[in-house]
Amino acid sequence: MKHLIILYSKLSLVAIFLPLLQLGISAQGKLKSPVDYVDPFIGVLDPGSNCVIGPQLPFGSINPSPQTPKGSHDGYSPNEQIRGFGQLHVSGTGWGKYGQIFISPQIGLAVGETEHDSPKGSELATAYEYSVKLTRYGINVNVTPSYHSAIYRFTFPESDKANIAFDLSHHIAKDIAPELGGKILDGELSFTKASNDEIKGYGNYTGGFGGGKYKVYFCARVSKSPAESGTWLNGVTSPGQKSEKLQKADDRVGAYFQYKTKADEEIYMKVAVSLKSVEQAAAWLDSEIPGFNYEKVRAAARQNWSEQLNKILVEGGTEKDRKIFYTAFYHASIMPRDRTNDSDHFDAGVPVWDDHYAVWDTWRTLYPLQVLINPEMVAGTINSFIARLKTDKMVKDAYIACNEMQSEQGGNNIDNIIADAYVKGVKGVDWKEAYNVMKFNADNERQGSFGWNKSDKTNTYKETGWIPAGRMSNSMTLEYAYNDFCAAELARDLGTKQDYDKYLERSGKWINLWDADAESDGFKGFIMPKKADGSFVKYDAKTYPGSWKDYFYEGNSWTYSYFMPHQFDKLVELSGGKDMFAKKLRYGFEKNLINHGNEPAFLAVHAFHYAGHSDLASFYVRKLMKDRFNEKGYSGNDDSGAMSSWYMFSAMGFFPNAGQDIYYLTGPSFTKVVLTLGNKKTVTISAPDASPSDIYVKSVSINGKKWDKPWFSHKDIQDGAAIVFEMTDKKVN
Repeated sequence: MKHLIILYSKLSLVAIFLPLLQLGISAQGKLKSPVDYVDPFIGVLDPGSNCVIGPQLPFGSINPSPQTPKGSHDGYSPNEQIRGFGQLHVSGTGWGKYGQIFISPQIGLAVGETEHDSPKGSELATAYEYSVKLTRYGINVNVTPSYHSAIYRFTFPESDKANIAFDLSHHIAKDIAPELGGKILDGELSFTKASNDEIKGYGNYTGGFGGGKYKVYFCARVSKSPAESGTWLNGVTSPGQKSEKLQKADDRVGAYFQYKTKADEEIYMKVAVSLKSVEQAAAWLDSEIPGFNYEKVRAAARQNWSEQLNKILVEGGTEKDRKIFYTAFYHASIMPRDRTNDSDHFDAGVPVWDDHYAVWDTWRTLYPLQVLINPEMVAGTINSFIARLKTDKMVKDAYIACNEMQSEQGGNNIDNIIADAYVKGVKGVDWKEAYNVMKFNADNERQGSFGWNKSDKTNTYKETGWIPAGRMSNSMTLEYAYNDFCAAELARDLGTKQDYDKYLERSGKWINLWDADAESDGFKGFIMPKKADGSFVKYDAKTYPGSWKDYFYEGNSWTYSYFMPHQFDKLVELSGGKDMFAKKLRYGFEKNLINHGNEPAFLAVHAFHYAGHSDLASFYVRKLMKDRFNEKGYSGNDDSGAMSSWYMFSAMGFFPNAGQDIYYLTGPSFTKVVLTLGNKKTVTISAPDASPSDIYVKSVSINGKKWDKPWFSHKDIQDGAAIVFEMTDKKVN
């Protein structure tokens, strides 16, 4: 009997503490917040993900981060020594940019590009702070951000020559990844006070993705006047000199603060950057970090991230699951960057959303996520599109450092972002003006590669309905067809009947590239390249061309043969009916002929719903989550949060067909998700049986009503909703 009582007591304790552990209670009995699950090493340890380890605020302009030799396009490798700290970066991109206003704390003064690298120790990273020890010098570095400014805390050892060096010329495209073709064209910096505790300046740069020239202005201040200061030019230091500038392109220019420090003496530096002017950088610094209270800035940064990440609360799963989910949420909240009032291209108050790398990546998942939780961010983006059309006379797919990038990866996909927000009722947009942007694209763009490669004069999409075989001709045709569908959605309400009919008709012209006789591994019917004379090119549907090559962009014919987001029913018909459609699609996944881990295939798995096989959609979604998302990184580049937001939707159990009022149901991996919408209403998703094995949806109810279809509309949840999944480990058709 005594043994039974002890056993009962132990079971009772387990019953009490197990739910606490599932909710994230630490050993100290403290509830972990979502922000505590963010691990910026995810996406960094896997070099293919190209995420940046340094902190930033949600969609903030500045991103202070360490840089290293062999840091690739994100500037940093975890296996290399630290060279210093740049203030601007992009995250999860295939090609790099920025890295400017470079700071190197040192003992002694080494101004050569490769002369001050230091091994590192005690490296820590959170959403709101990065810290490391530069073991070569015994210097501890901490940094935490505001929106356009950051504050550093340097803890020095005892030294007569403790230095903080500025390198104006250094940037990623020139010094870390020179294949990006970086140059500094001109620039200057100056000590602006008699106490020499403030430095201002600018550099004019080229290189990196997006092209074009751009200037980065800065203002920096230190908490202690230096014992000595000076500048350098091409390795020659000039103690006491107050200013320096480039004499010619690619000169090496910098400055330094030098101190006599006691052991563990803390010196603070705050720095702000602007793409507009030195005066604007100084104004950001004055308003965002008025003093040198490091802990206050750090606490504000943590609070800012808590407010963002608390918009989606999850229960169940493992610690690893929550870490991957909230780090994905973090990465889905970084880019694009809000540079309103920080661009000399636009007047004060005009929304400017910059560093779209490019919307080809983000329209599919990142923007639909923000429509739910941050509709004001989406409205700001669309208002920025409107302003860009008026100022730049164009709105391109990639917009980086306030430069329109002429070459495009695919269609005019800003149209899809606008349509997605419109059909879901996002407020704060002049929709007539937004439609004018879409009409401009529909009538003046849709040019294929001819739009930026004038030697290629083969585009006839608007005349014939397809782009003749050539660079990205098939993928661009398919994307243009969907762009036209999105334009038709707004034209129906805001345009003319003539425009509506024209765009809607063009949206079905993708069928011109469907070759019913094309065969691959015994299956017939694929999207194939077509010549101007109407004959098809014989082409292996399994061939992966890569980027900027003939016929397809970052996907093969197997993948793109499922990119008709608005006409899946037609695709099922062309494929021989539901059974053959499902058989062929399943074969594509089983034989890895469809790269589900890249954007062109995001919707392919959800095509199973149209064949009556939602169970297969659930199976392959969960398989990709397991196989290609881990504590090192993501499936390829994170692509500005595109892959991260794919993971989030998949983990929450529903997925958007962006540009339309459709979400597909696949079942969550968490037992409970509480999502707070932008209007403060909540969507609660419950799946008590969700587990690694119970991955199939047995039944669903929404707001108490049994659901008889594998999708729902935004209208079903926009005023709050309760979605209840009954999950099972058995396939359910």
